[in-house]
Formats: sequence, structure tokens, C-alpha cells
Amino acid sequence: MMSLRTEQQTEKQEGLKRLREEEGECERVLRGRHSVVRVLNGKVVKAFPPSLTLNFWKEVKYLLTLQPFGFVPKIYRFDPENLEIEMEIIKGVSIAELLEAGSREEVLEVLEKCMDICFKLDKMGIQKCEMNHPDKHIIVSHSRSELRPIFIDFERAYDTKHPKNVTQFAVYIANRVEFLNLRENLTSFIELFREYKRKYSYDAYISIKKRIFGVRER
Repeated sequence: MMSLRTEQQTEKQEGLKRLREEEGECERVLRGRHSVVRVLNGKVVKAFPPSLTLNFWKEVKYLLTLQPFGFVPKIYRFDPENLEIEMEIIKGVSIAELLEAGSREEVLEVLEKCMDICFKLDKMGIQKCEMNHPDKHIIVSHSRSELRPIFIDFERAYDTKHPKNVTQFAVYIANRVEFLNLRENLTSFIELFREYKRKYSYDAYISIKKRIFGVRER
């Protein structure tokens, strides 16, 4: 399995060089289910239709709330009149691409960081809706010789006393990461999940992490 810091990183840098050259000349438009995203001059402008005004405000709320923690895009401005949010462009690969092309150590490093972010969201009482299928909603950025997962798309997030980011992402890992050999033993997580959801304690969270990753040296 190739390393993201070697062959794939070289390809990514060449692609980004071409992208930067193109961005000076034209605008790229990406259409999603809930918004239209324009990419121009190294920035992203995410625009919502009037029928999804609530989603616009959810995205603004959670991006602003989570700015201090460094795992969401930086937000530069938001425009309530036009329902637009201007934010940084995240250069990297999706978590799905990481699982396909990353080395074992890179995959484990990023998954553990994602789990820690999920625990942070749970403790804050924020549920991100895509954590059982985050293939396109987590971008892995290579910054300062470090792989950083960036969570995007908060327009469907909500506040709750019973968040399940950790448990949903744990199931995602079990189903997607074959070398961990967890898929056939998902029932062994039931009691761990139940204990975690009682108080969302750090000790209960660490028990889930140890069940997934074992004890790894940092």
C-alpha cells in the first residue's frame, strides 16, 4: 500500500499546482444536495438556496463554534442576505481515499484523530449527521509533516443530549477497515457503547478506542 507522504503526495502537489494556475483564470462550481460550492482564488464560497435558510444558519453556527479547535475549515465571512459562507479551501484527500491509498500507520493515525474529534463533539452535545458514512465529509490535509483530518459540512448538525458521533464512527471503522478484523465482532461493542452513552466519560471512550486500536505507541 502506497504512502500518502510519498508517491501520492507528489501527485497531489502536481495536481494542486495545476489547480492554483487554473484558479487564477476561472471559477469552479460544485453542486451538492444542499448547497452550491464555488472555488476561486484559493477560497470556497458555499451558497444555500432560500428553501434551506436553516441549513445555512446551522453551518454558520457550528463552524463558528468549532473554530478554536482546528478541525473545521476557517471561516472568513458569512452573508445572511445571499446565504453564502466564505471559508478556506481544504487541500487534501477524502477519508475514503485515505483508506484506499494510505499506509497502515497513516490510516490508524488519522482514524484515532477522527475518534478524538468525535469525542469532542459528543462532549459538546453536537451531533454531526454523517458519521456513519463520512467518506466525503472528512478531508485529510497534509500540513507540517502531519496528517490532519478536517470535518466539513455541518448544515445538518444539531444539538442533542444524546450524541452518537463516537459510536457511529466506531461502526464505520469496523465496517471499512478490514485489517482491524472488527466487522465479525461488532456485537462485542454493544456493552462498550451502552456504558459510553450513560455518561460520555473519558474512561468509557478510552475503552472503545482500545477495543478498536489496541494499545499503540504514539
